[in-house]
Amino acid sequence: MRSFAEDLTVLAESHLTQFTQPDPQTGNTRTWTAADMSVQPDGDFMTGILGFSTPDQQKIFDPDAWSWVKGETVALDAATRRTVAPFAIDLRDNQRWVGFAPTSNLRPPIFAFGLEQALNHAVSVAGLIPTEWEVDLVTSRFEIDQWLQAHPLVHFMRRTIKIPNPGRDIDDDRAEMRALAARRKTEEFSAGRSSALDISSEQFARKLDGTQTGDLELQMVAHDAQGGGLSKFNSRNSGDESLIDEFGLDLMLGMELVLGALRLYVRTRQ
Repeated sequence: MRSFAEDLTVLAESHLTQFTQPDPQTGNTRTWTAADMSVQPDGDFMTGILGFSTPDQQKIFDPDAWSWVKGETVALDAATRRTVAPFAIDLRDNQRWVGFAPTSNLRPPIFAFGLEQALNHAVSVAGLIPTEWEVDLVTSRFEIDQWLQAHPLVHFMRRTIKIPNPGRDIDDDRAEMRALAARRKTEEFSAGRSSALDISSEQFARKLDGTQTGDLELQMVAHDAQGGGLSKFNSRNSGDESLIDEFGLDLMLGMELVLGALRLYVRTRQ
């Protein structure tokens, strides 16, 4: 079997990392492409650009006639700074982290969807890799603990367990899943009508393990302490974040900044 780095290199060189979907906002088509994917000299990281373009018409102002009406209308199928995002991938088999710079139109869940679909489309068309890629947002325990401190009256929790990356420890849940050839295992815990789950228990804490490695999706619903309202947490909508400098449309600089942030993130975790 090829390594993770070799698999990603095959997909990058295939130039098949592209797919088209309907744009939910305009009804036009949205073409996604993962491109500029290249392995860094150390061989441990890859950088690239993920973006989507949509058909649009642009009006060019006519300065001679001093008129918008008489200006030329140009049809384009292009991306903007809001629809392209630089990313970096840790190619080491026991790591496989992804870092990216979200935009107003490429929020973390949308980016994860786009990269996942682009990779899987290339896998399907090329027929080279007998696997299915998943891109999961990673939520640190610190973020979850902060939410629990602010919303301690949790009355519902759903956890969806996934098969981890190769090289990760396999606990009893995942061993059972592998024995059944299952890709998902979902558990739900619900408190009584006017009570809450015991979030201070050791059992509850153990149920949170896995979000920090992307192997667990977690949803929680809590009563507000003041009463009346509900607060919700969903690990599919959030991920670990750090700040990088603004790079505008200088995507080369964007890839360098994201790569540096990912390298620091990995070192911090280790």
